[in-house]
Amino acid sequence: MRHTRTPRPLPALLAAAAVLGLAATQEAAAQGAAQSLTIGMQGEPGTMDPQFNLLGTNTSALRNIYDTLLSRDPSLQLRPSLAESWKAVDDTTWEFRLREGVTFHDGSTLTAEDVRFTIERVTRVQGNPNSYATYIQGIREVQVVDARTVRFLTDGPVPLLPVNLSNIFILSSAKGVRSTGEFNSGAAAIGTGPYRLASWQPGQPLVLERNASYHGTAPAWSRVTFRPIPSDGARVGALLAGDVDFINAVPLQDVARLEKTEGARRLRVFSGPSAYVYMLFPELEKEPLPGVRDAQGQPLAKNPWKDPKVREAVSLALNRTAIVERLMEGRARVANQAVPESFFGHSGKIAPARFDLERARALLREAGYPNGFQTSLACPNDRFVNDSKICEAAAQQLQRAGIRVDLNAQPRATFFPARARREWPLHAAGWGSLTGESSYFLTSQVHTPNKELGLGAINYSGIGNPALDGLIQRARRTLDEGQRRALLETVMEQTMAENLIIPILTFEAVWAGRADKVGFTPRADEETLAIEITPAR
Repeated sequence: MRHTRTPRPLPALLAAAAVLGLAATQEAAAQGAAQSLTIGMQGEPGTMDPQFNLLGTNTSALRNIYDTLLSRDPSLQLRPSLAESWKAVDDTTWEFRLREGVTFHDGSTLTAEDVRFTIERVTRVQGNPNSYATYIQGIREVQVVDARTVRFLTDGPVPLLPVNLSNIFILSSAKGVRSTGEFNSGAAAIGTGPYRLASWQPGQPLVLERNASYHGTAPAWSRVTFRPIPSDGARVGALLAGDVDFINAVPLQDVARLEKTEGARRLRVFSGPSAYVYMLFPELEKEPLPGVRDAQGQPLAKNPWKDPKVREAVSLALNRTAIVERLMEGRARVANQAVPESFFGHSGKIAPARFDLERARALLREAGYPNGFQTSLACPNDRFVNDSKICEAAAQQLQRAGIRVDLNAQPRATFFPARARREWPLHAAGWGSLTGESSYFLTSQVHTPNKELGLGAINYSGIGNPALDGLIQRARRTLDEGQRRALLETVMEQTMAENLIIPILTFEAVWAGRADKVGFTPRADEETLAIEITPAR
């Protein structure tokens, strides 16, 4: 007997097809979500020009798009990037061999000419509040030997040239000399990095797409969105709600809560020591000094910060331990100098920072301020974890010593340009020696400003000490590592002995993300690089 199958009604077939189609769509959406990454960032880049305004928020974003000749791993150790090898040919010549087959996002091939073009543009960027010129100091000429070989001729020994060049993003010479505006529009924002620019406007998310031709490890994410969420509570809330996969600058008061999440909402905290030290910078040059008044509110004819006793009084008035333990909940370290303990040039001879309120008051009396004086204090309120709170705590502690403080905490977009104009008698800011050693800080912020030498480019407090300048210049020309270390330590010791800059604490960097989606190794420079956020295992 022959059996025949009864045909399924057409509506049933359509329904089945619809179910299968929906399942396929859901699967595709799930795969797309798995390959996309959304990051909530405390700060946002202010430019897409990789040579304009040297700030951590800019370099952290731009390092996803552009490459450097050498890069630094999470502990800030050098490793090859666009250059596969490098060597000192003699005391005044460094040679770099470029990696073969590297292409820019527009398909053009990287050559030594691109390196020369990049270096030559650094000093031509107009209206630059924080120039990258500090990283090319000592370079006299860039020679193209062949398509893959470039030489740097220096005006003397420059032992830190490889380190410095890890902070210069390489541009395409095919684009010619382009304005900052053309980079910001996206027209000139062409790099060799793991991700290419998809879209960006100030105040809006930075959206990146995977560079399928990247020369290094293939990027894990097809699309990355950096969402600016400056509010700490909103940033944590976005992670808890699943609106973002990963956040930086986790508020310390929320760490324990994030670590306790369970089940499908389970989150993971990633933390490690930071390169950034938070410091006070008194204005040491201007006189009379706006923003400083006597105890009765009348302008002072002289600048009190020029007096070493006043600066020492400020240092002694700071209860750093209380700030670290109470305000930072132990996720920071008391700082007694401008670089972390593990960095090259950190001196073990500098005594631990001391809190002595009575001695601070006595020093103010000895300096001629028995009733204290008044000063304004400016700081950013959206750059580091608790930055404005640290500033506020410092202000309160100074007031106990007799220095009345008019606190001016403001967004970084306002703060940094005003700092470059040296508008305040006293300001607080964080600084990270992203080269992993102290000469970066000393040459840019302690040396007297000298455009010819490319030194003191970020000296916004008026430090001008010929003896320190001489030691810094010797250190930057000394190839012998032991001798260079000794010189740098001496400069640090003298800078701290005179309280020319007054450190408060060294940060700990904290990130958090979905435990089922991401893994991450904390970086000492606090940069958030999409290529280093890996899928969870």
